[in-house]
Amino acid sequence: MPVTLQPAPGFGPALRRLRLRSGMTQRQLADASGTHPTHISRIESCTRDTVSRELLQRLGDTLDAHAELAAAAGRLTAESERAFSQFAAALEDPVLGARTIPALRRICAVVRAEDLLARTPGGAVEGARIEPRALCRQLRLQPVLRHASSGPLLVFDGRKAIVSDPGTPGDPAAMPRIRFLLAHAAAHALEHQASCDFPGPGAGEVLACDIAAHLLCPAHLLRSTFRAAVSDAGESARNPWTPDSGDIVTAVARRLGVPGWIAARRLSDEALLDSEALRYTPGDRP
Repeated sequence: MPVTLQPAPGFGPALRRLRLRSGMTQRQLADASGTHPTHISRIESCTRDTVSRELLQRLGDTLDAHAELAAAAGRLTAESERAFSQFAAALEDPVLGARTIPALRRICAVVRAEDLLARTPGGAVEGARIEPRALCRQLRLQPVLRHASSGPLLVFDGRKAIVSDPGTPGDPAAMPRIRFLLAHAAAHALEHQASCDFPGPGAGEVLACDIAAHLLCPAHLLRSTFRAAVSDAGESARNPWTPDSGDIVTAVARRLGVPGWIAARRLSDEALLDSEALRYTPGDRP
């Protein structure tokens, strides 16, 4: 018996938009997808409340829009569902939430961060780094830096994001922390949040940290920086099987102007050190 689903309210309009984008009539889409034009018409007008998984798959094939249709239907793509089915043991784990929610949250953070970077002129890249002030300005947020030995690290005052630096004014060592807090402010603004409890565990802080990490270390920039750091490192640091390989993390953090924990976290997210370890051969490195 076919598995049916109740599409989200936006599924019909989404199907119509994708059909028109492909230049197809309802009949042409119906013929290519193995259904009747009336069926397509009822889906698009939201007068039919179920769509089989099989039809959803065929519509995705015809329109080359599996992800968009699945999202509009409130479902994973068929490919994603098959992937999840391969990990049945993990899905039955009683502590599934504790182990998977952080990973899912980081996936969400990638989407949010990449969207903002794409909307920011030049991708917010200045030199070989992300400029967090550009991200704030894209969100109509005015970054303000003040030196204070106490008090909250980040507060919002209208459209101002006020970052407090407890360090010595002009100290280069403070810049990674300041840059992180500015990206953190942009992350809160993305989520329409006008308050910040960092470094406390307040609502929204964990996701804001995830988004900020991806804003400062997007995958393409992280990979190129990692390759450069490996190329410039000494043989001992270049060998991922030695304790000195931690020097690569330090080099990446310095090149990107981010705190060390952000660099380590993002390198782990992208499994760059893992890949390096799996293909490393002593004496076979540049």
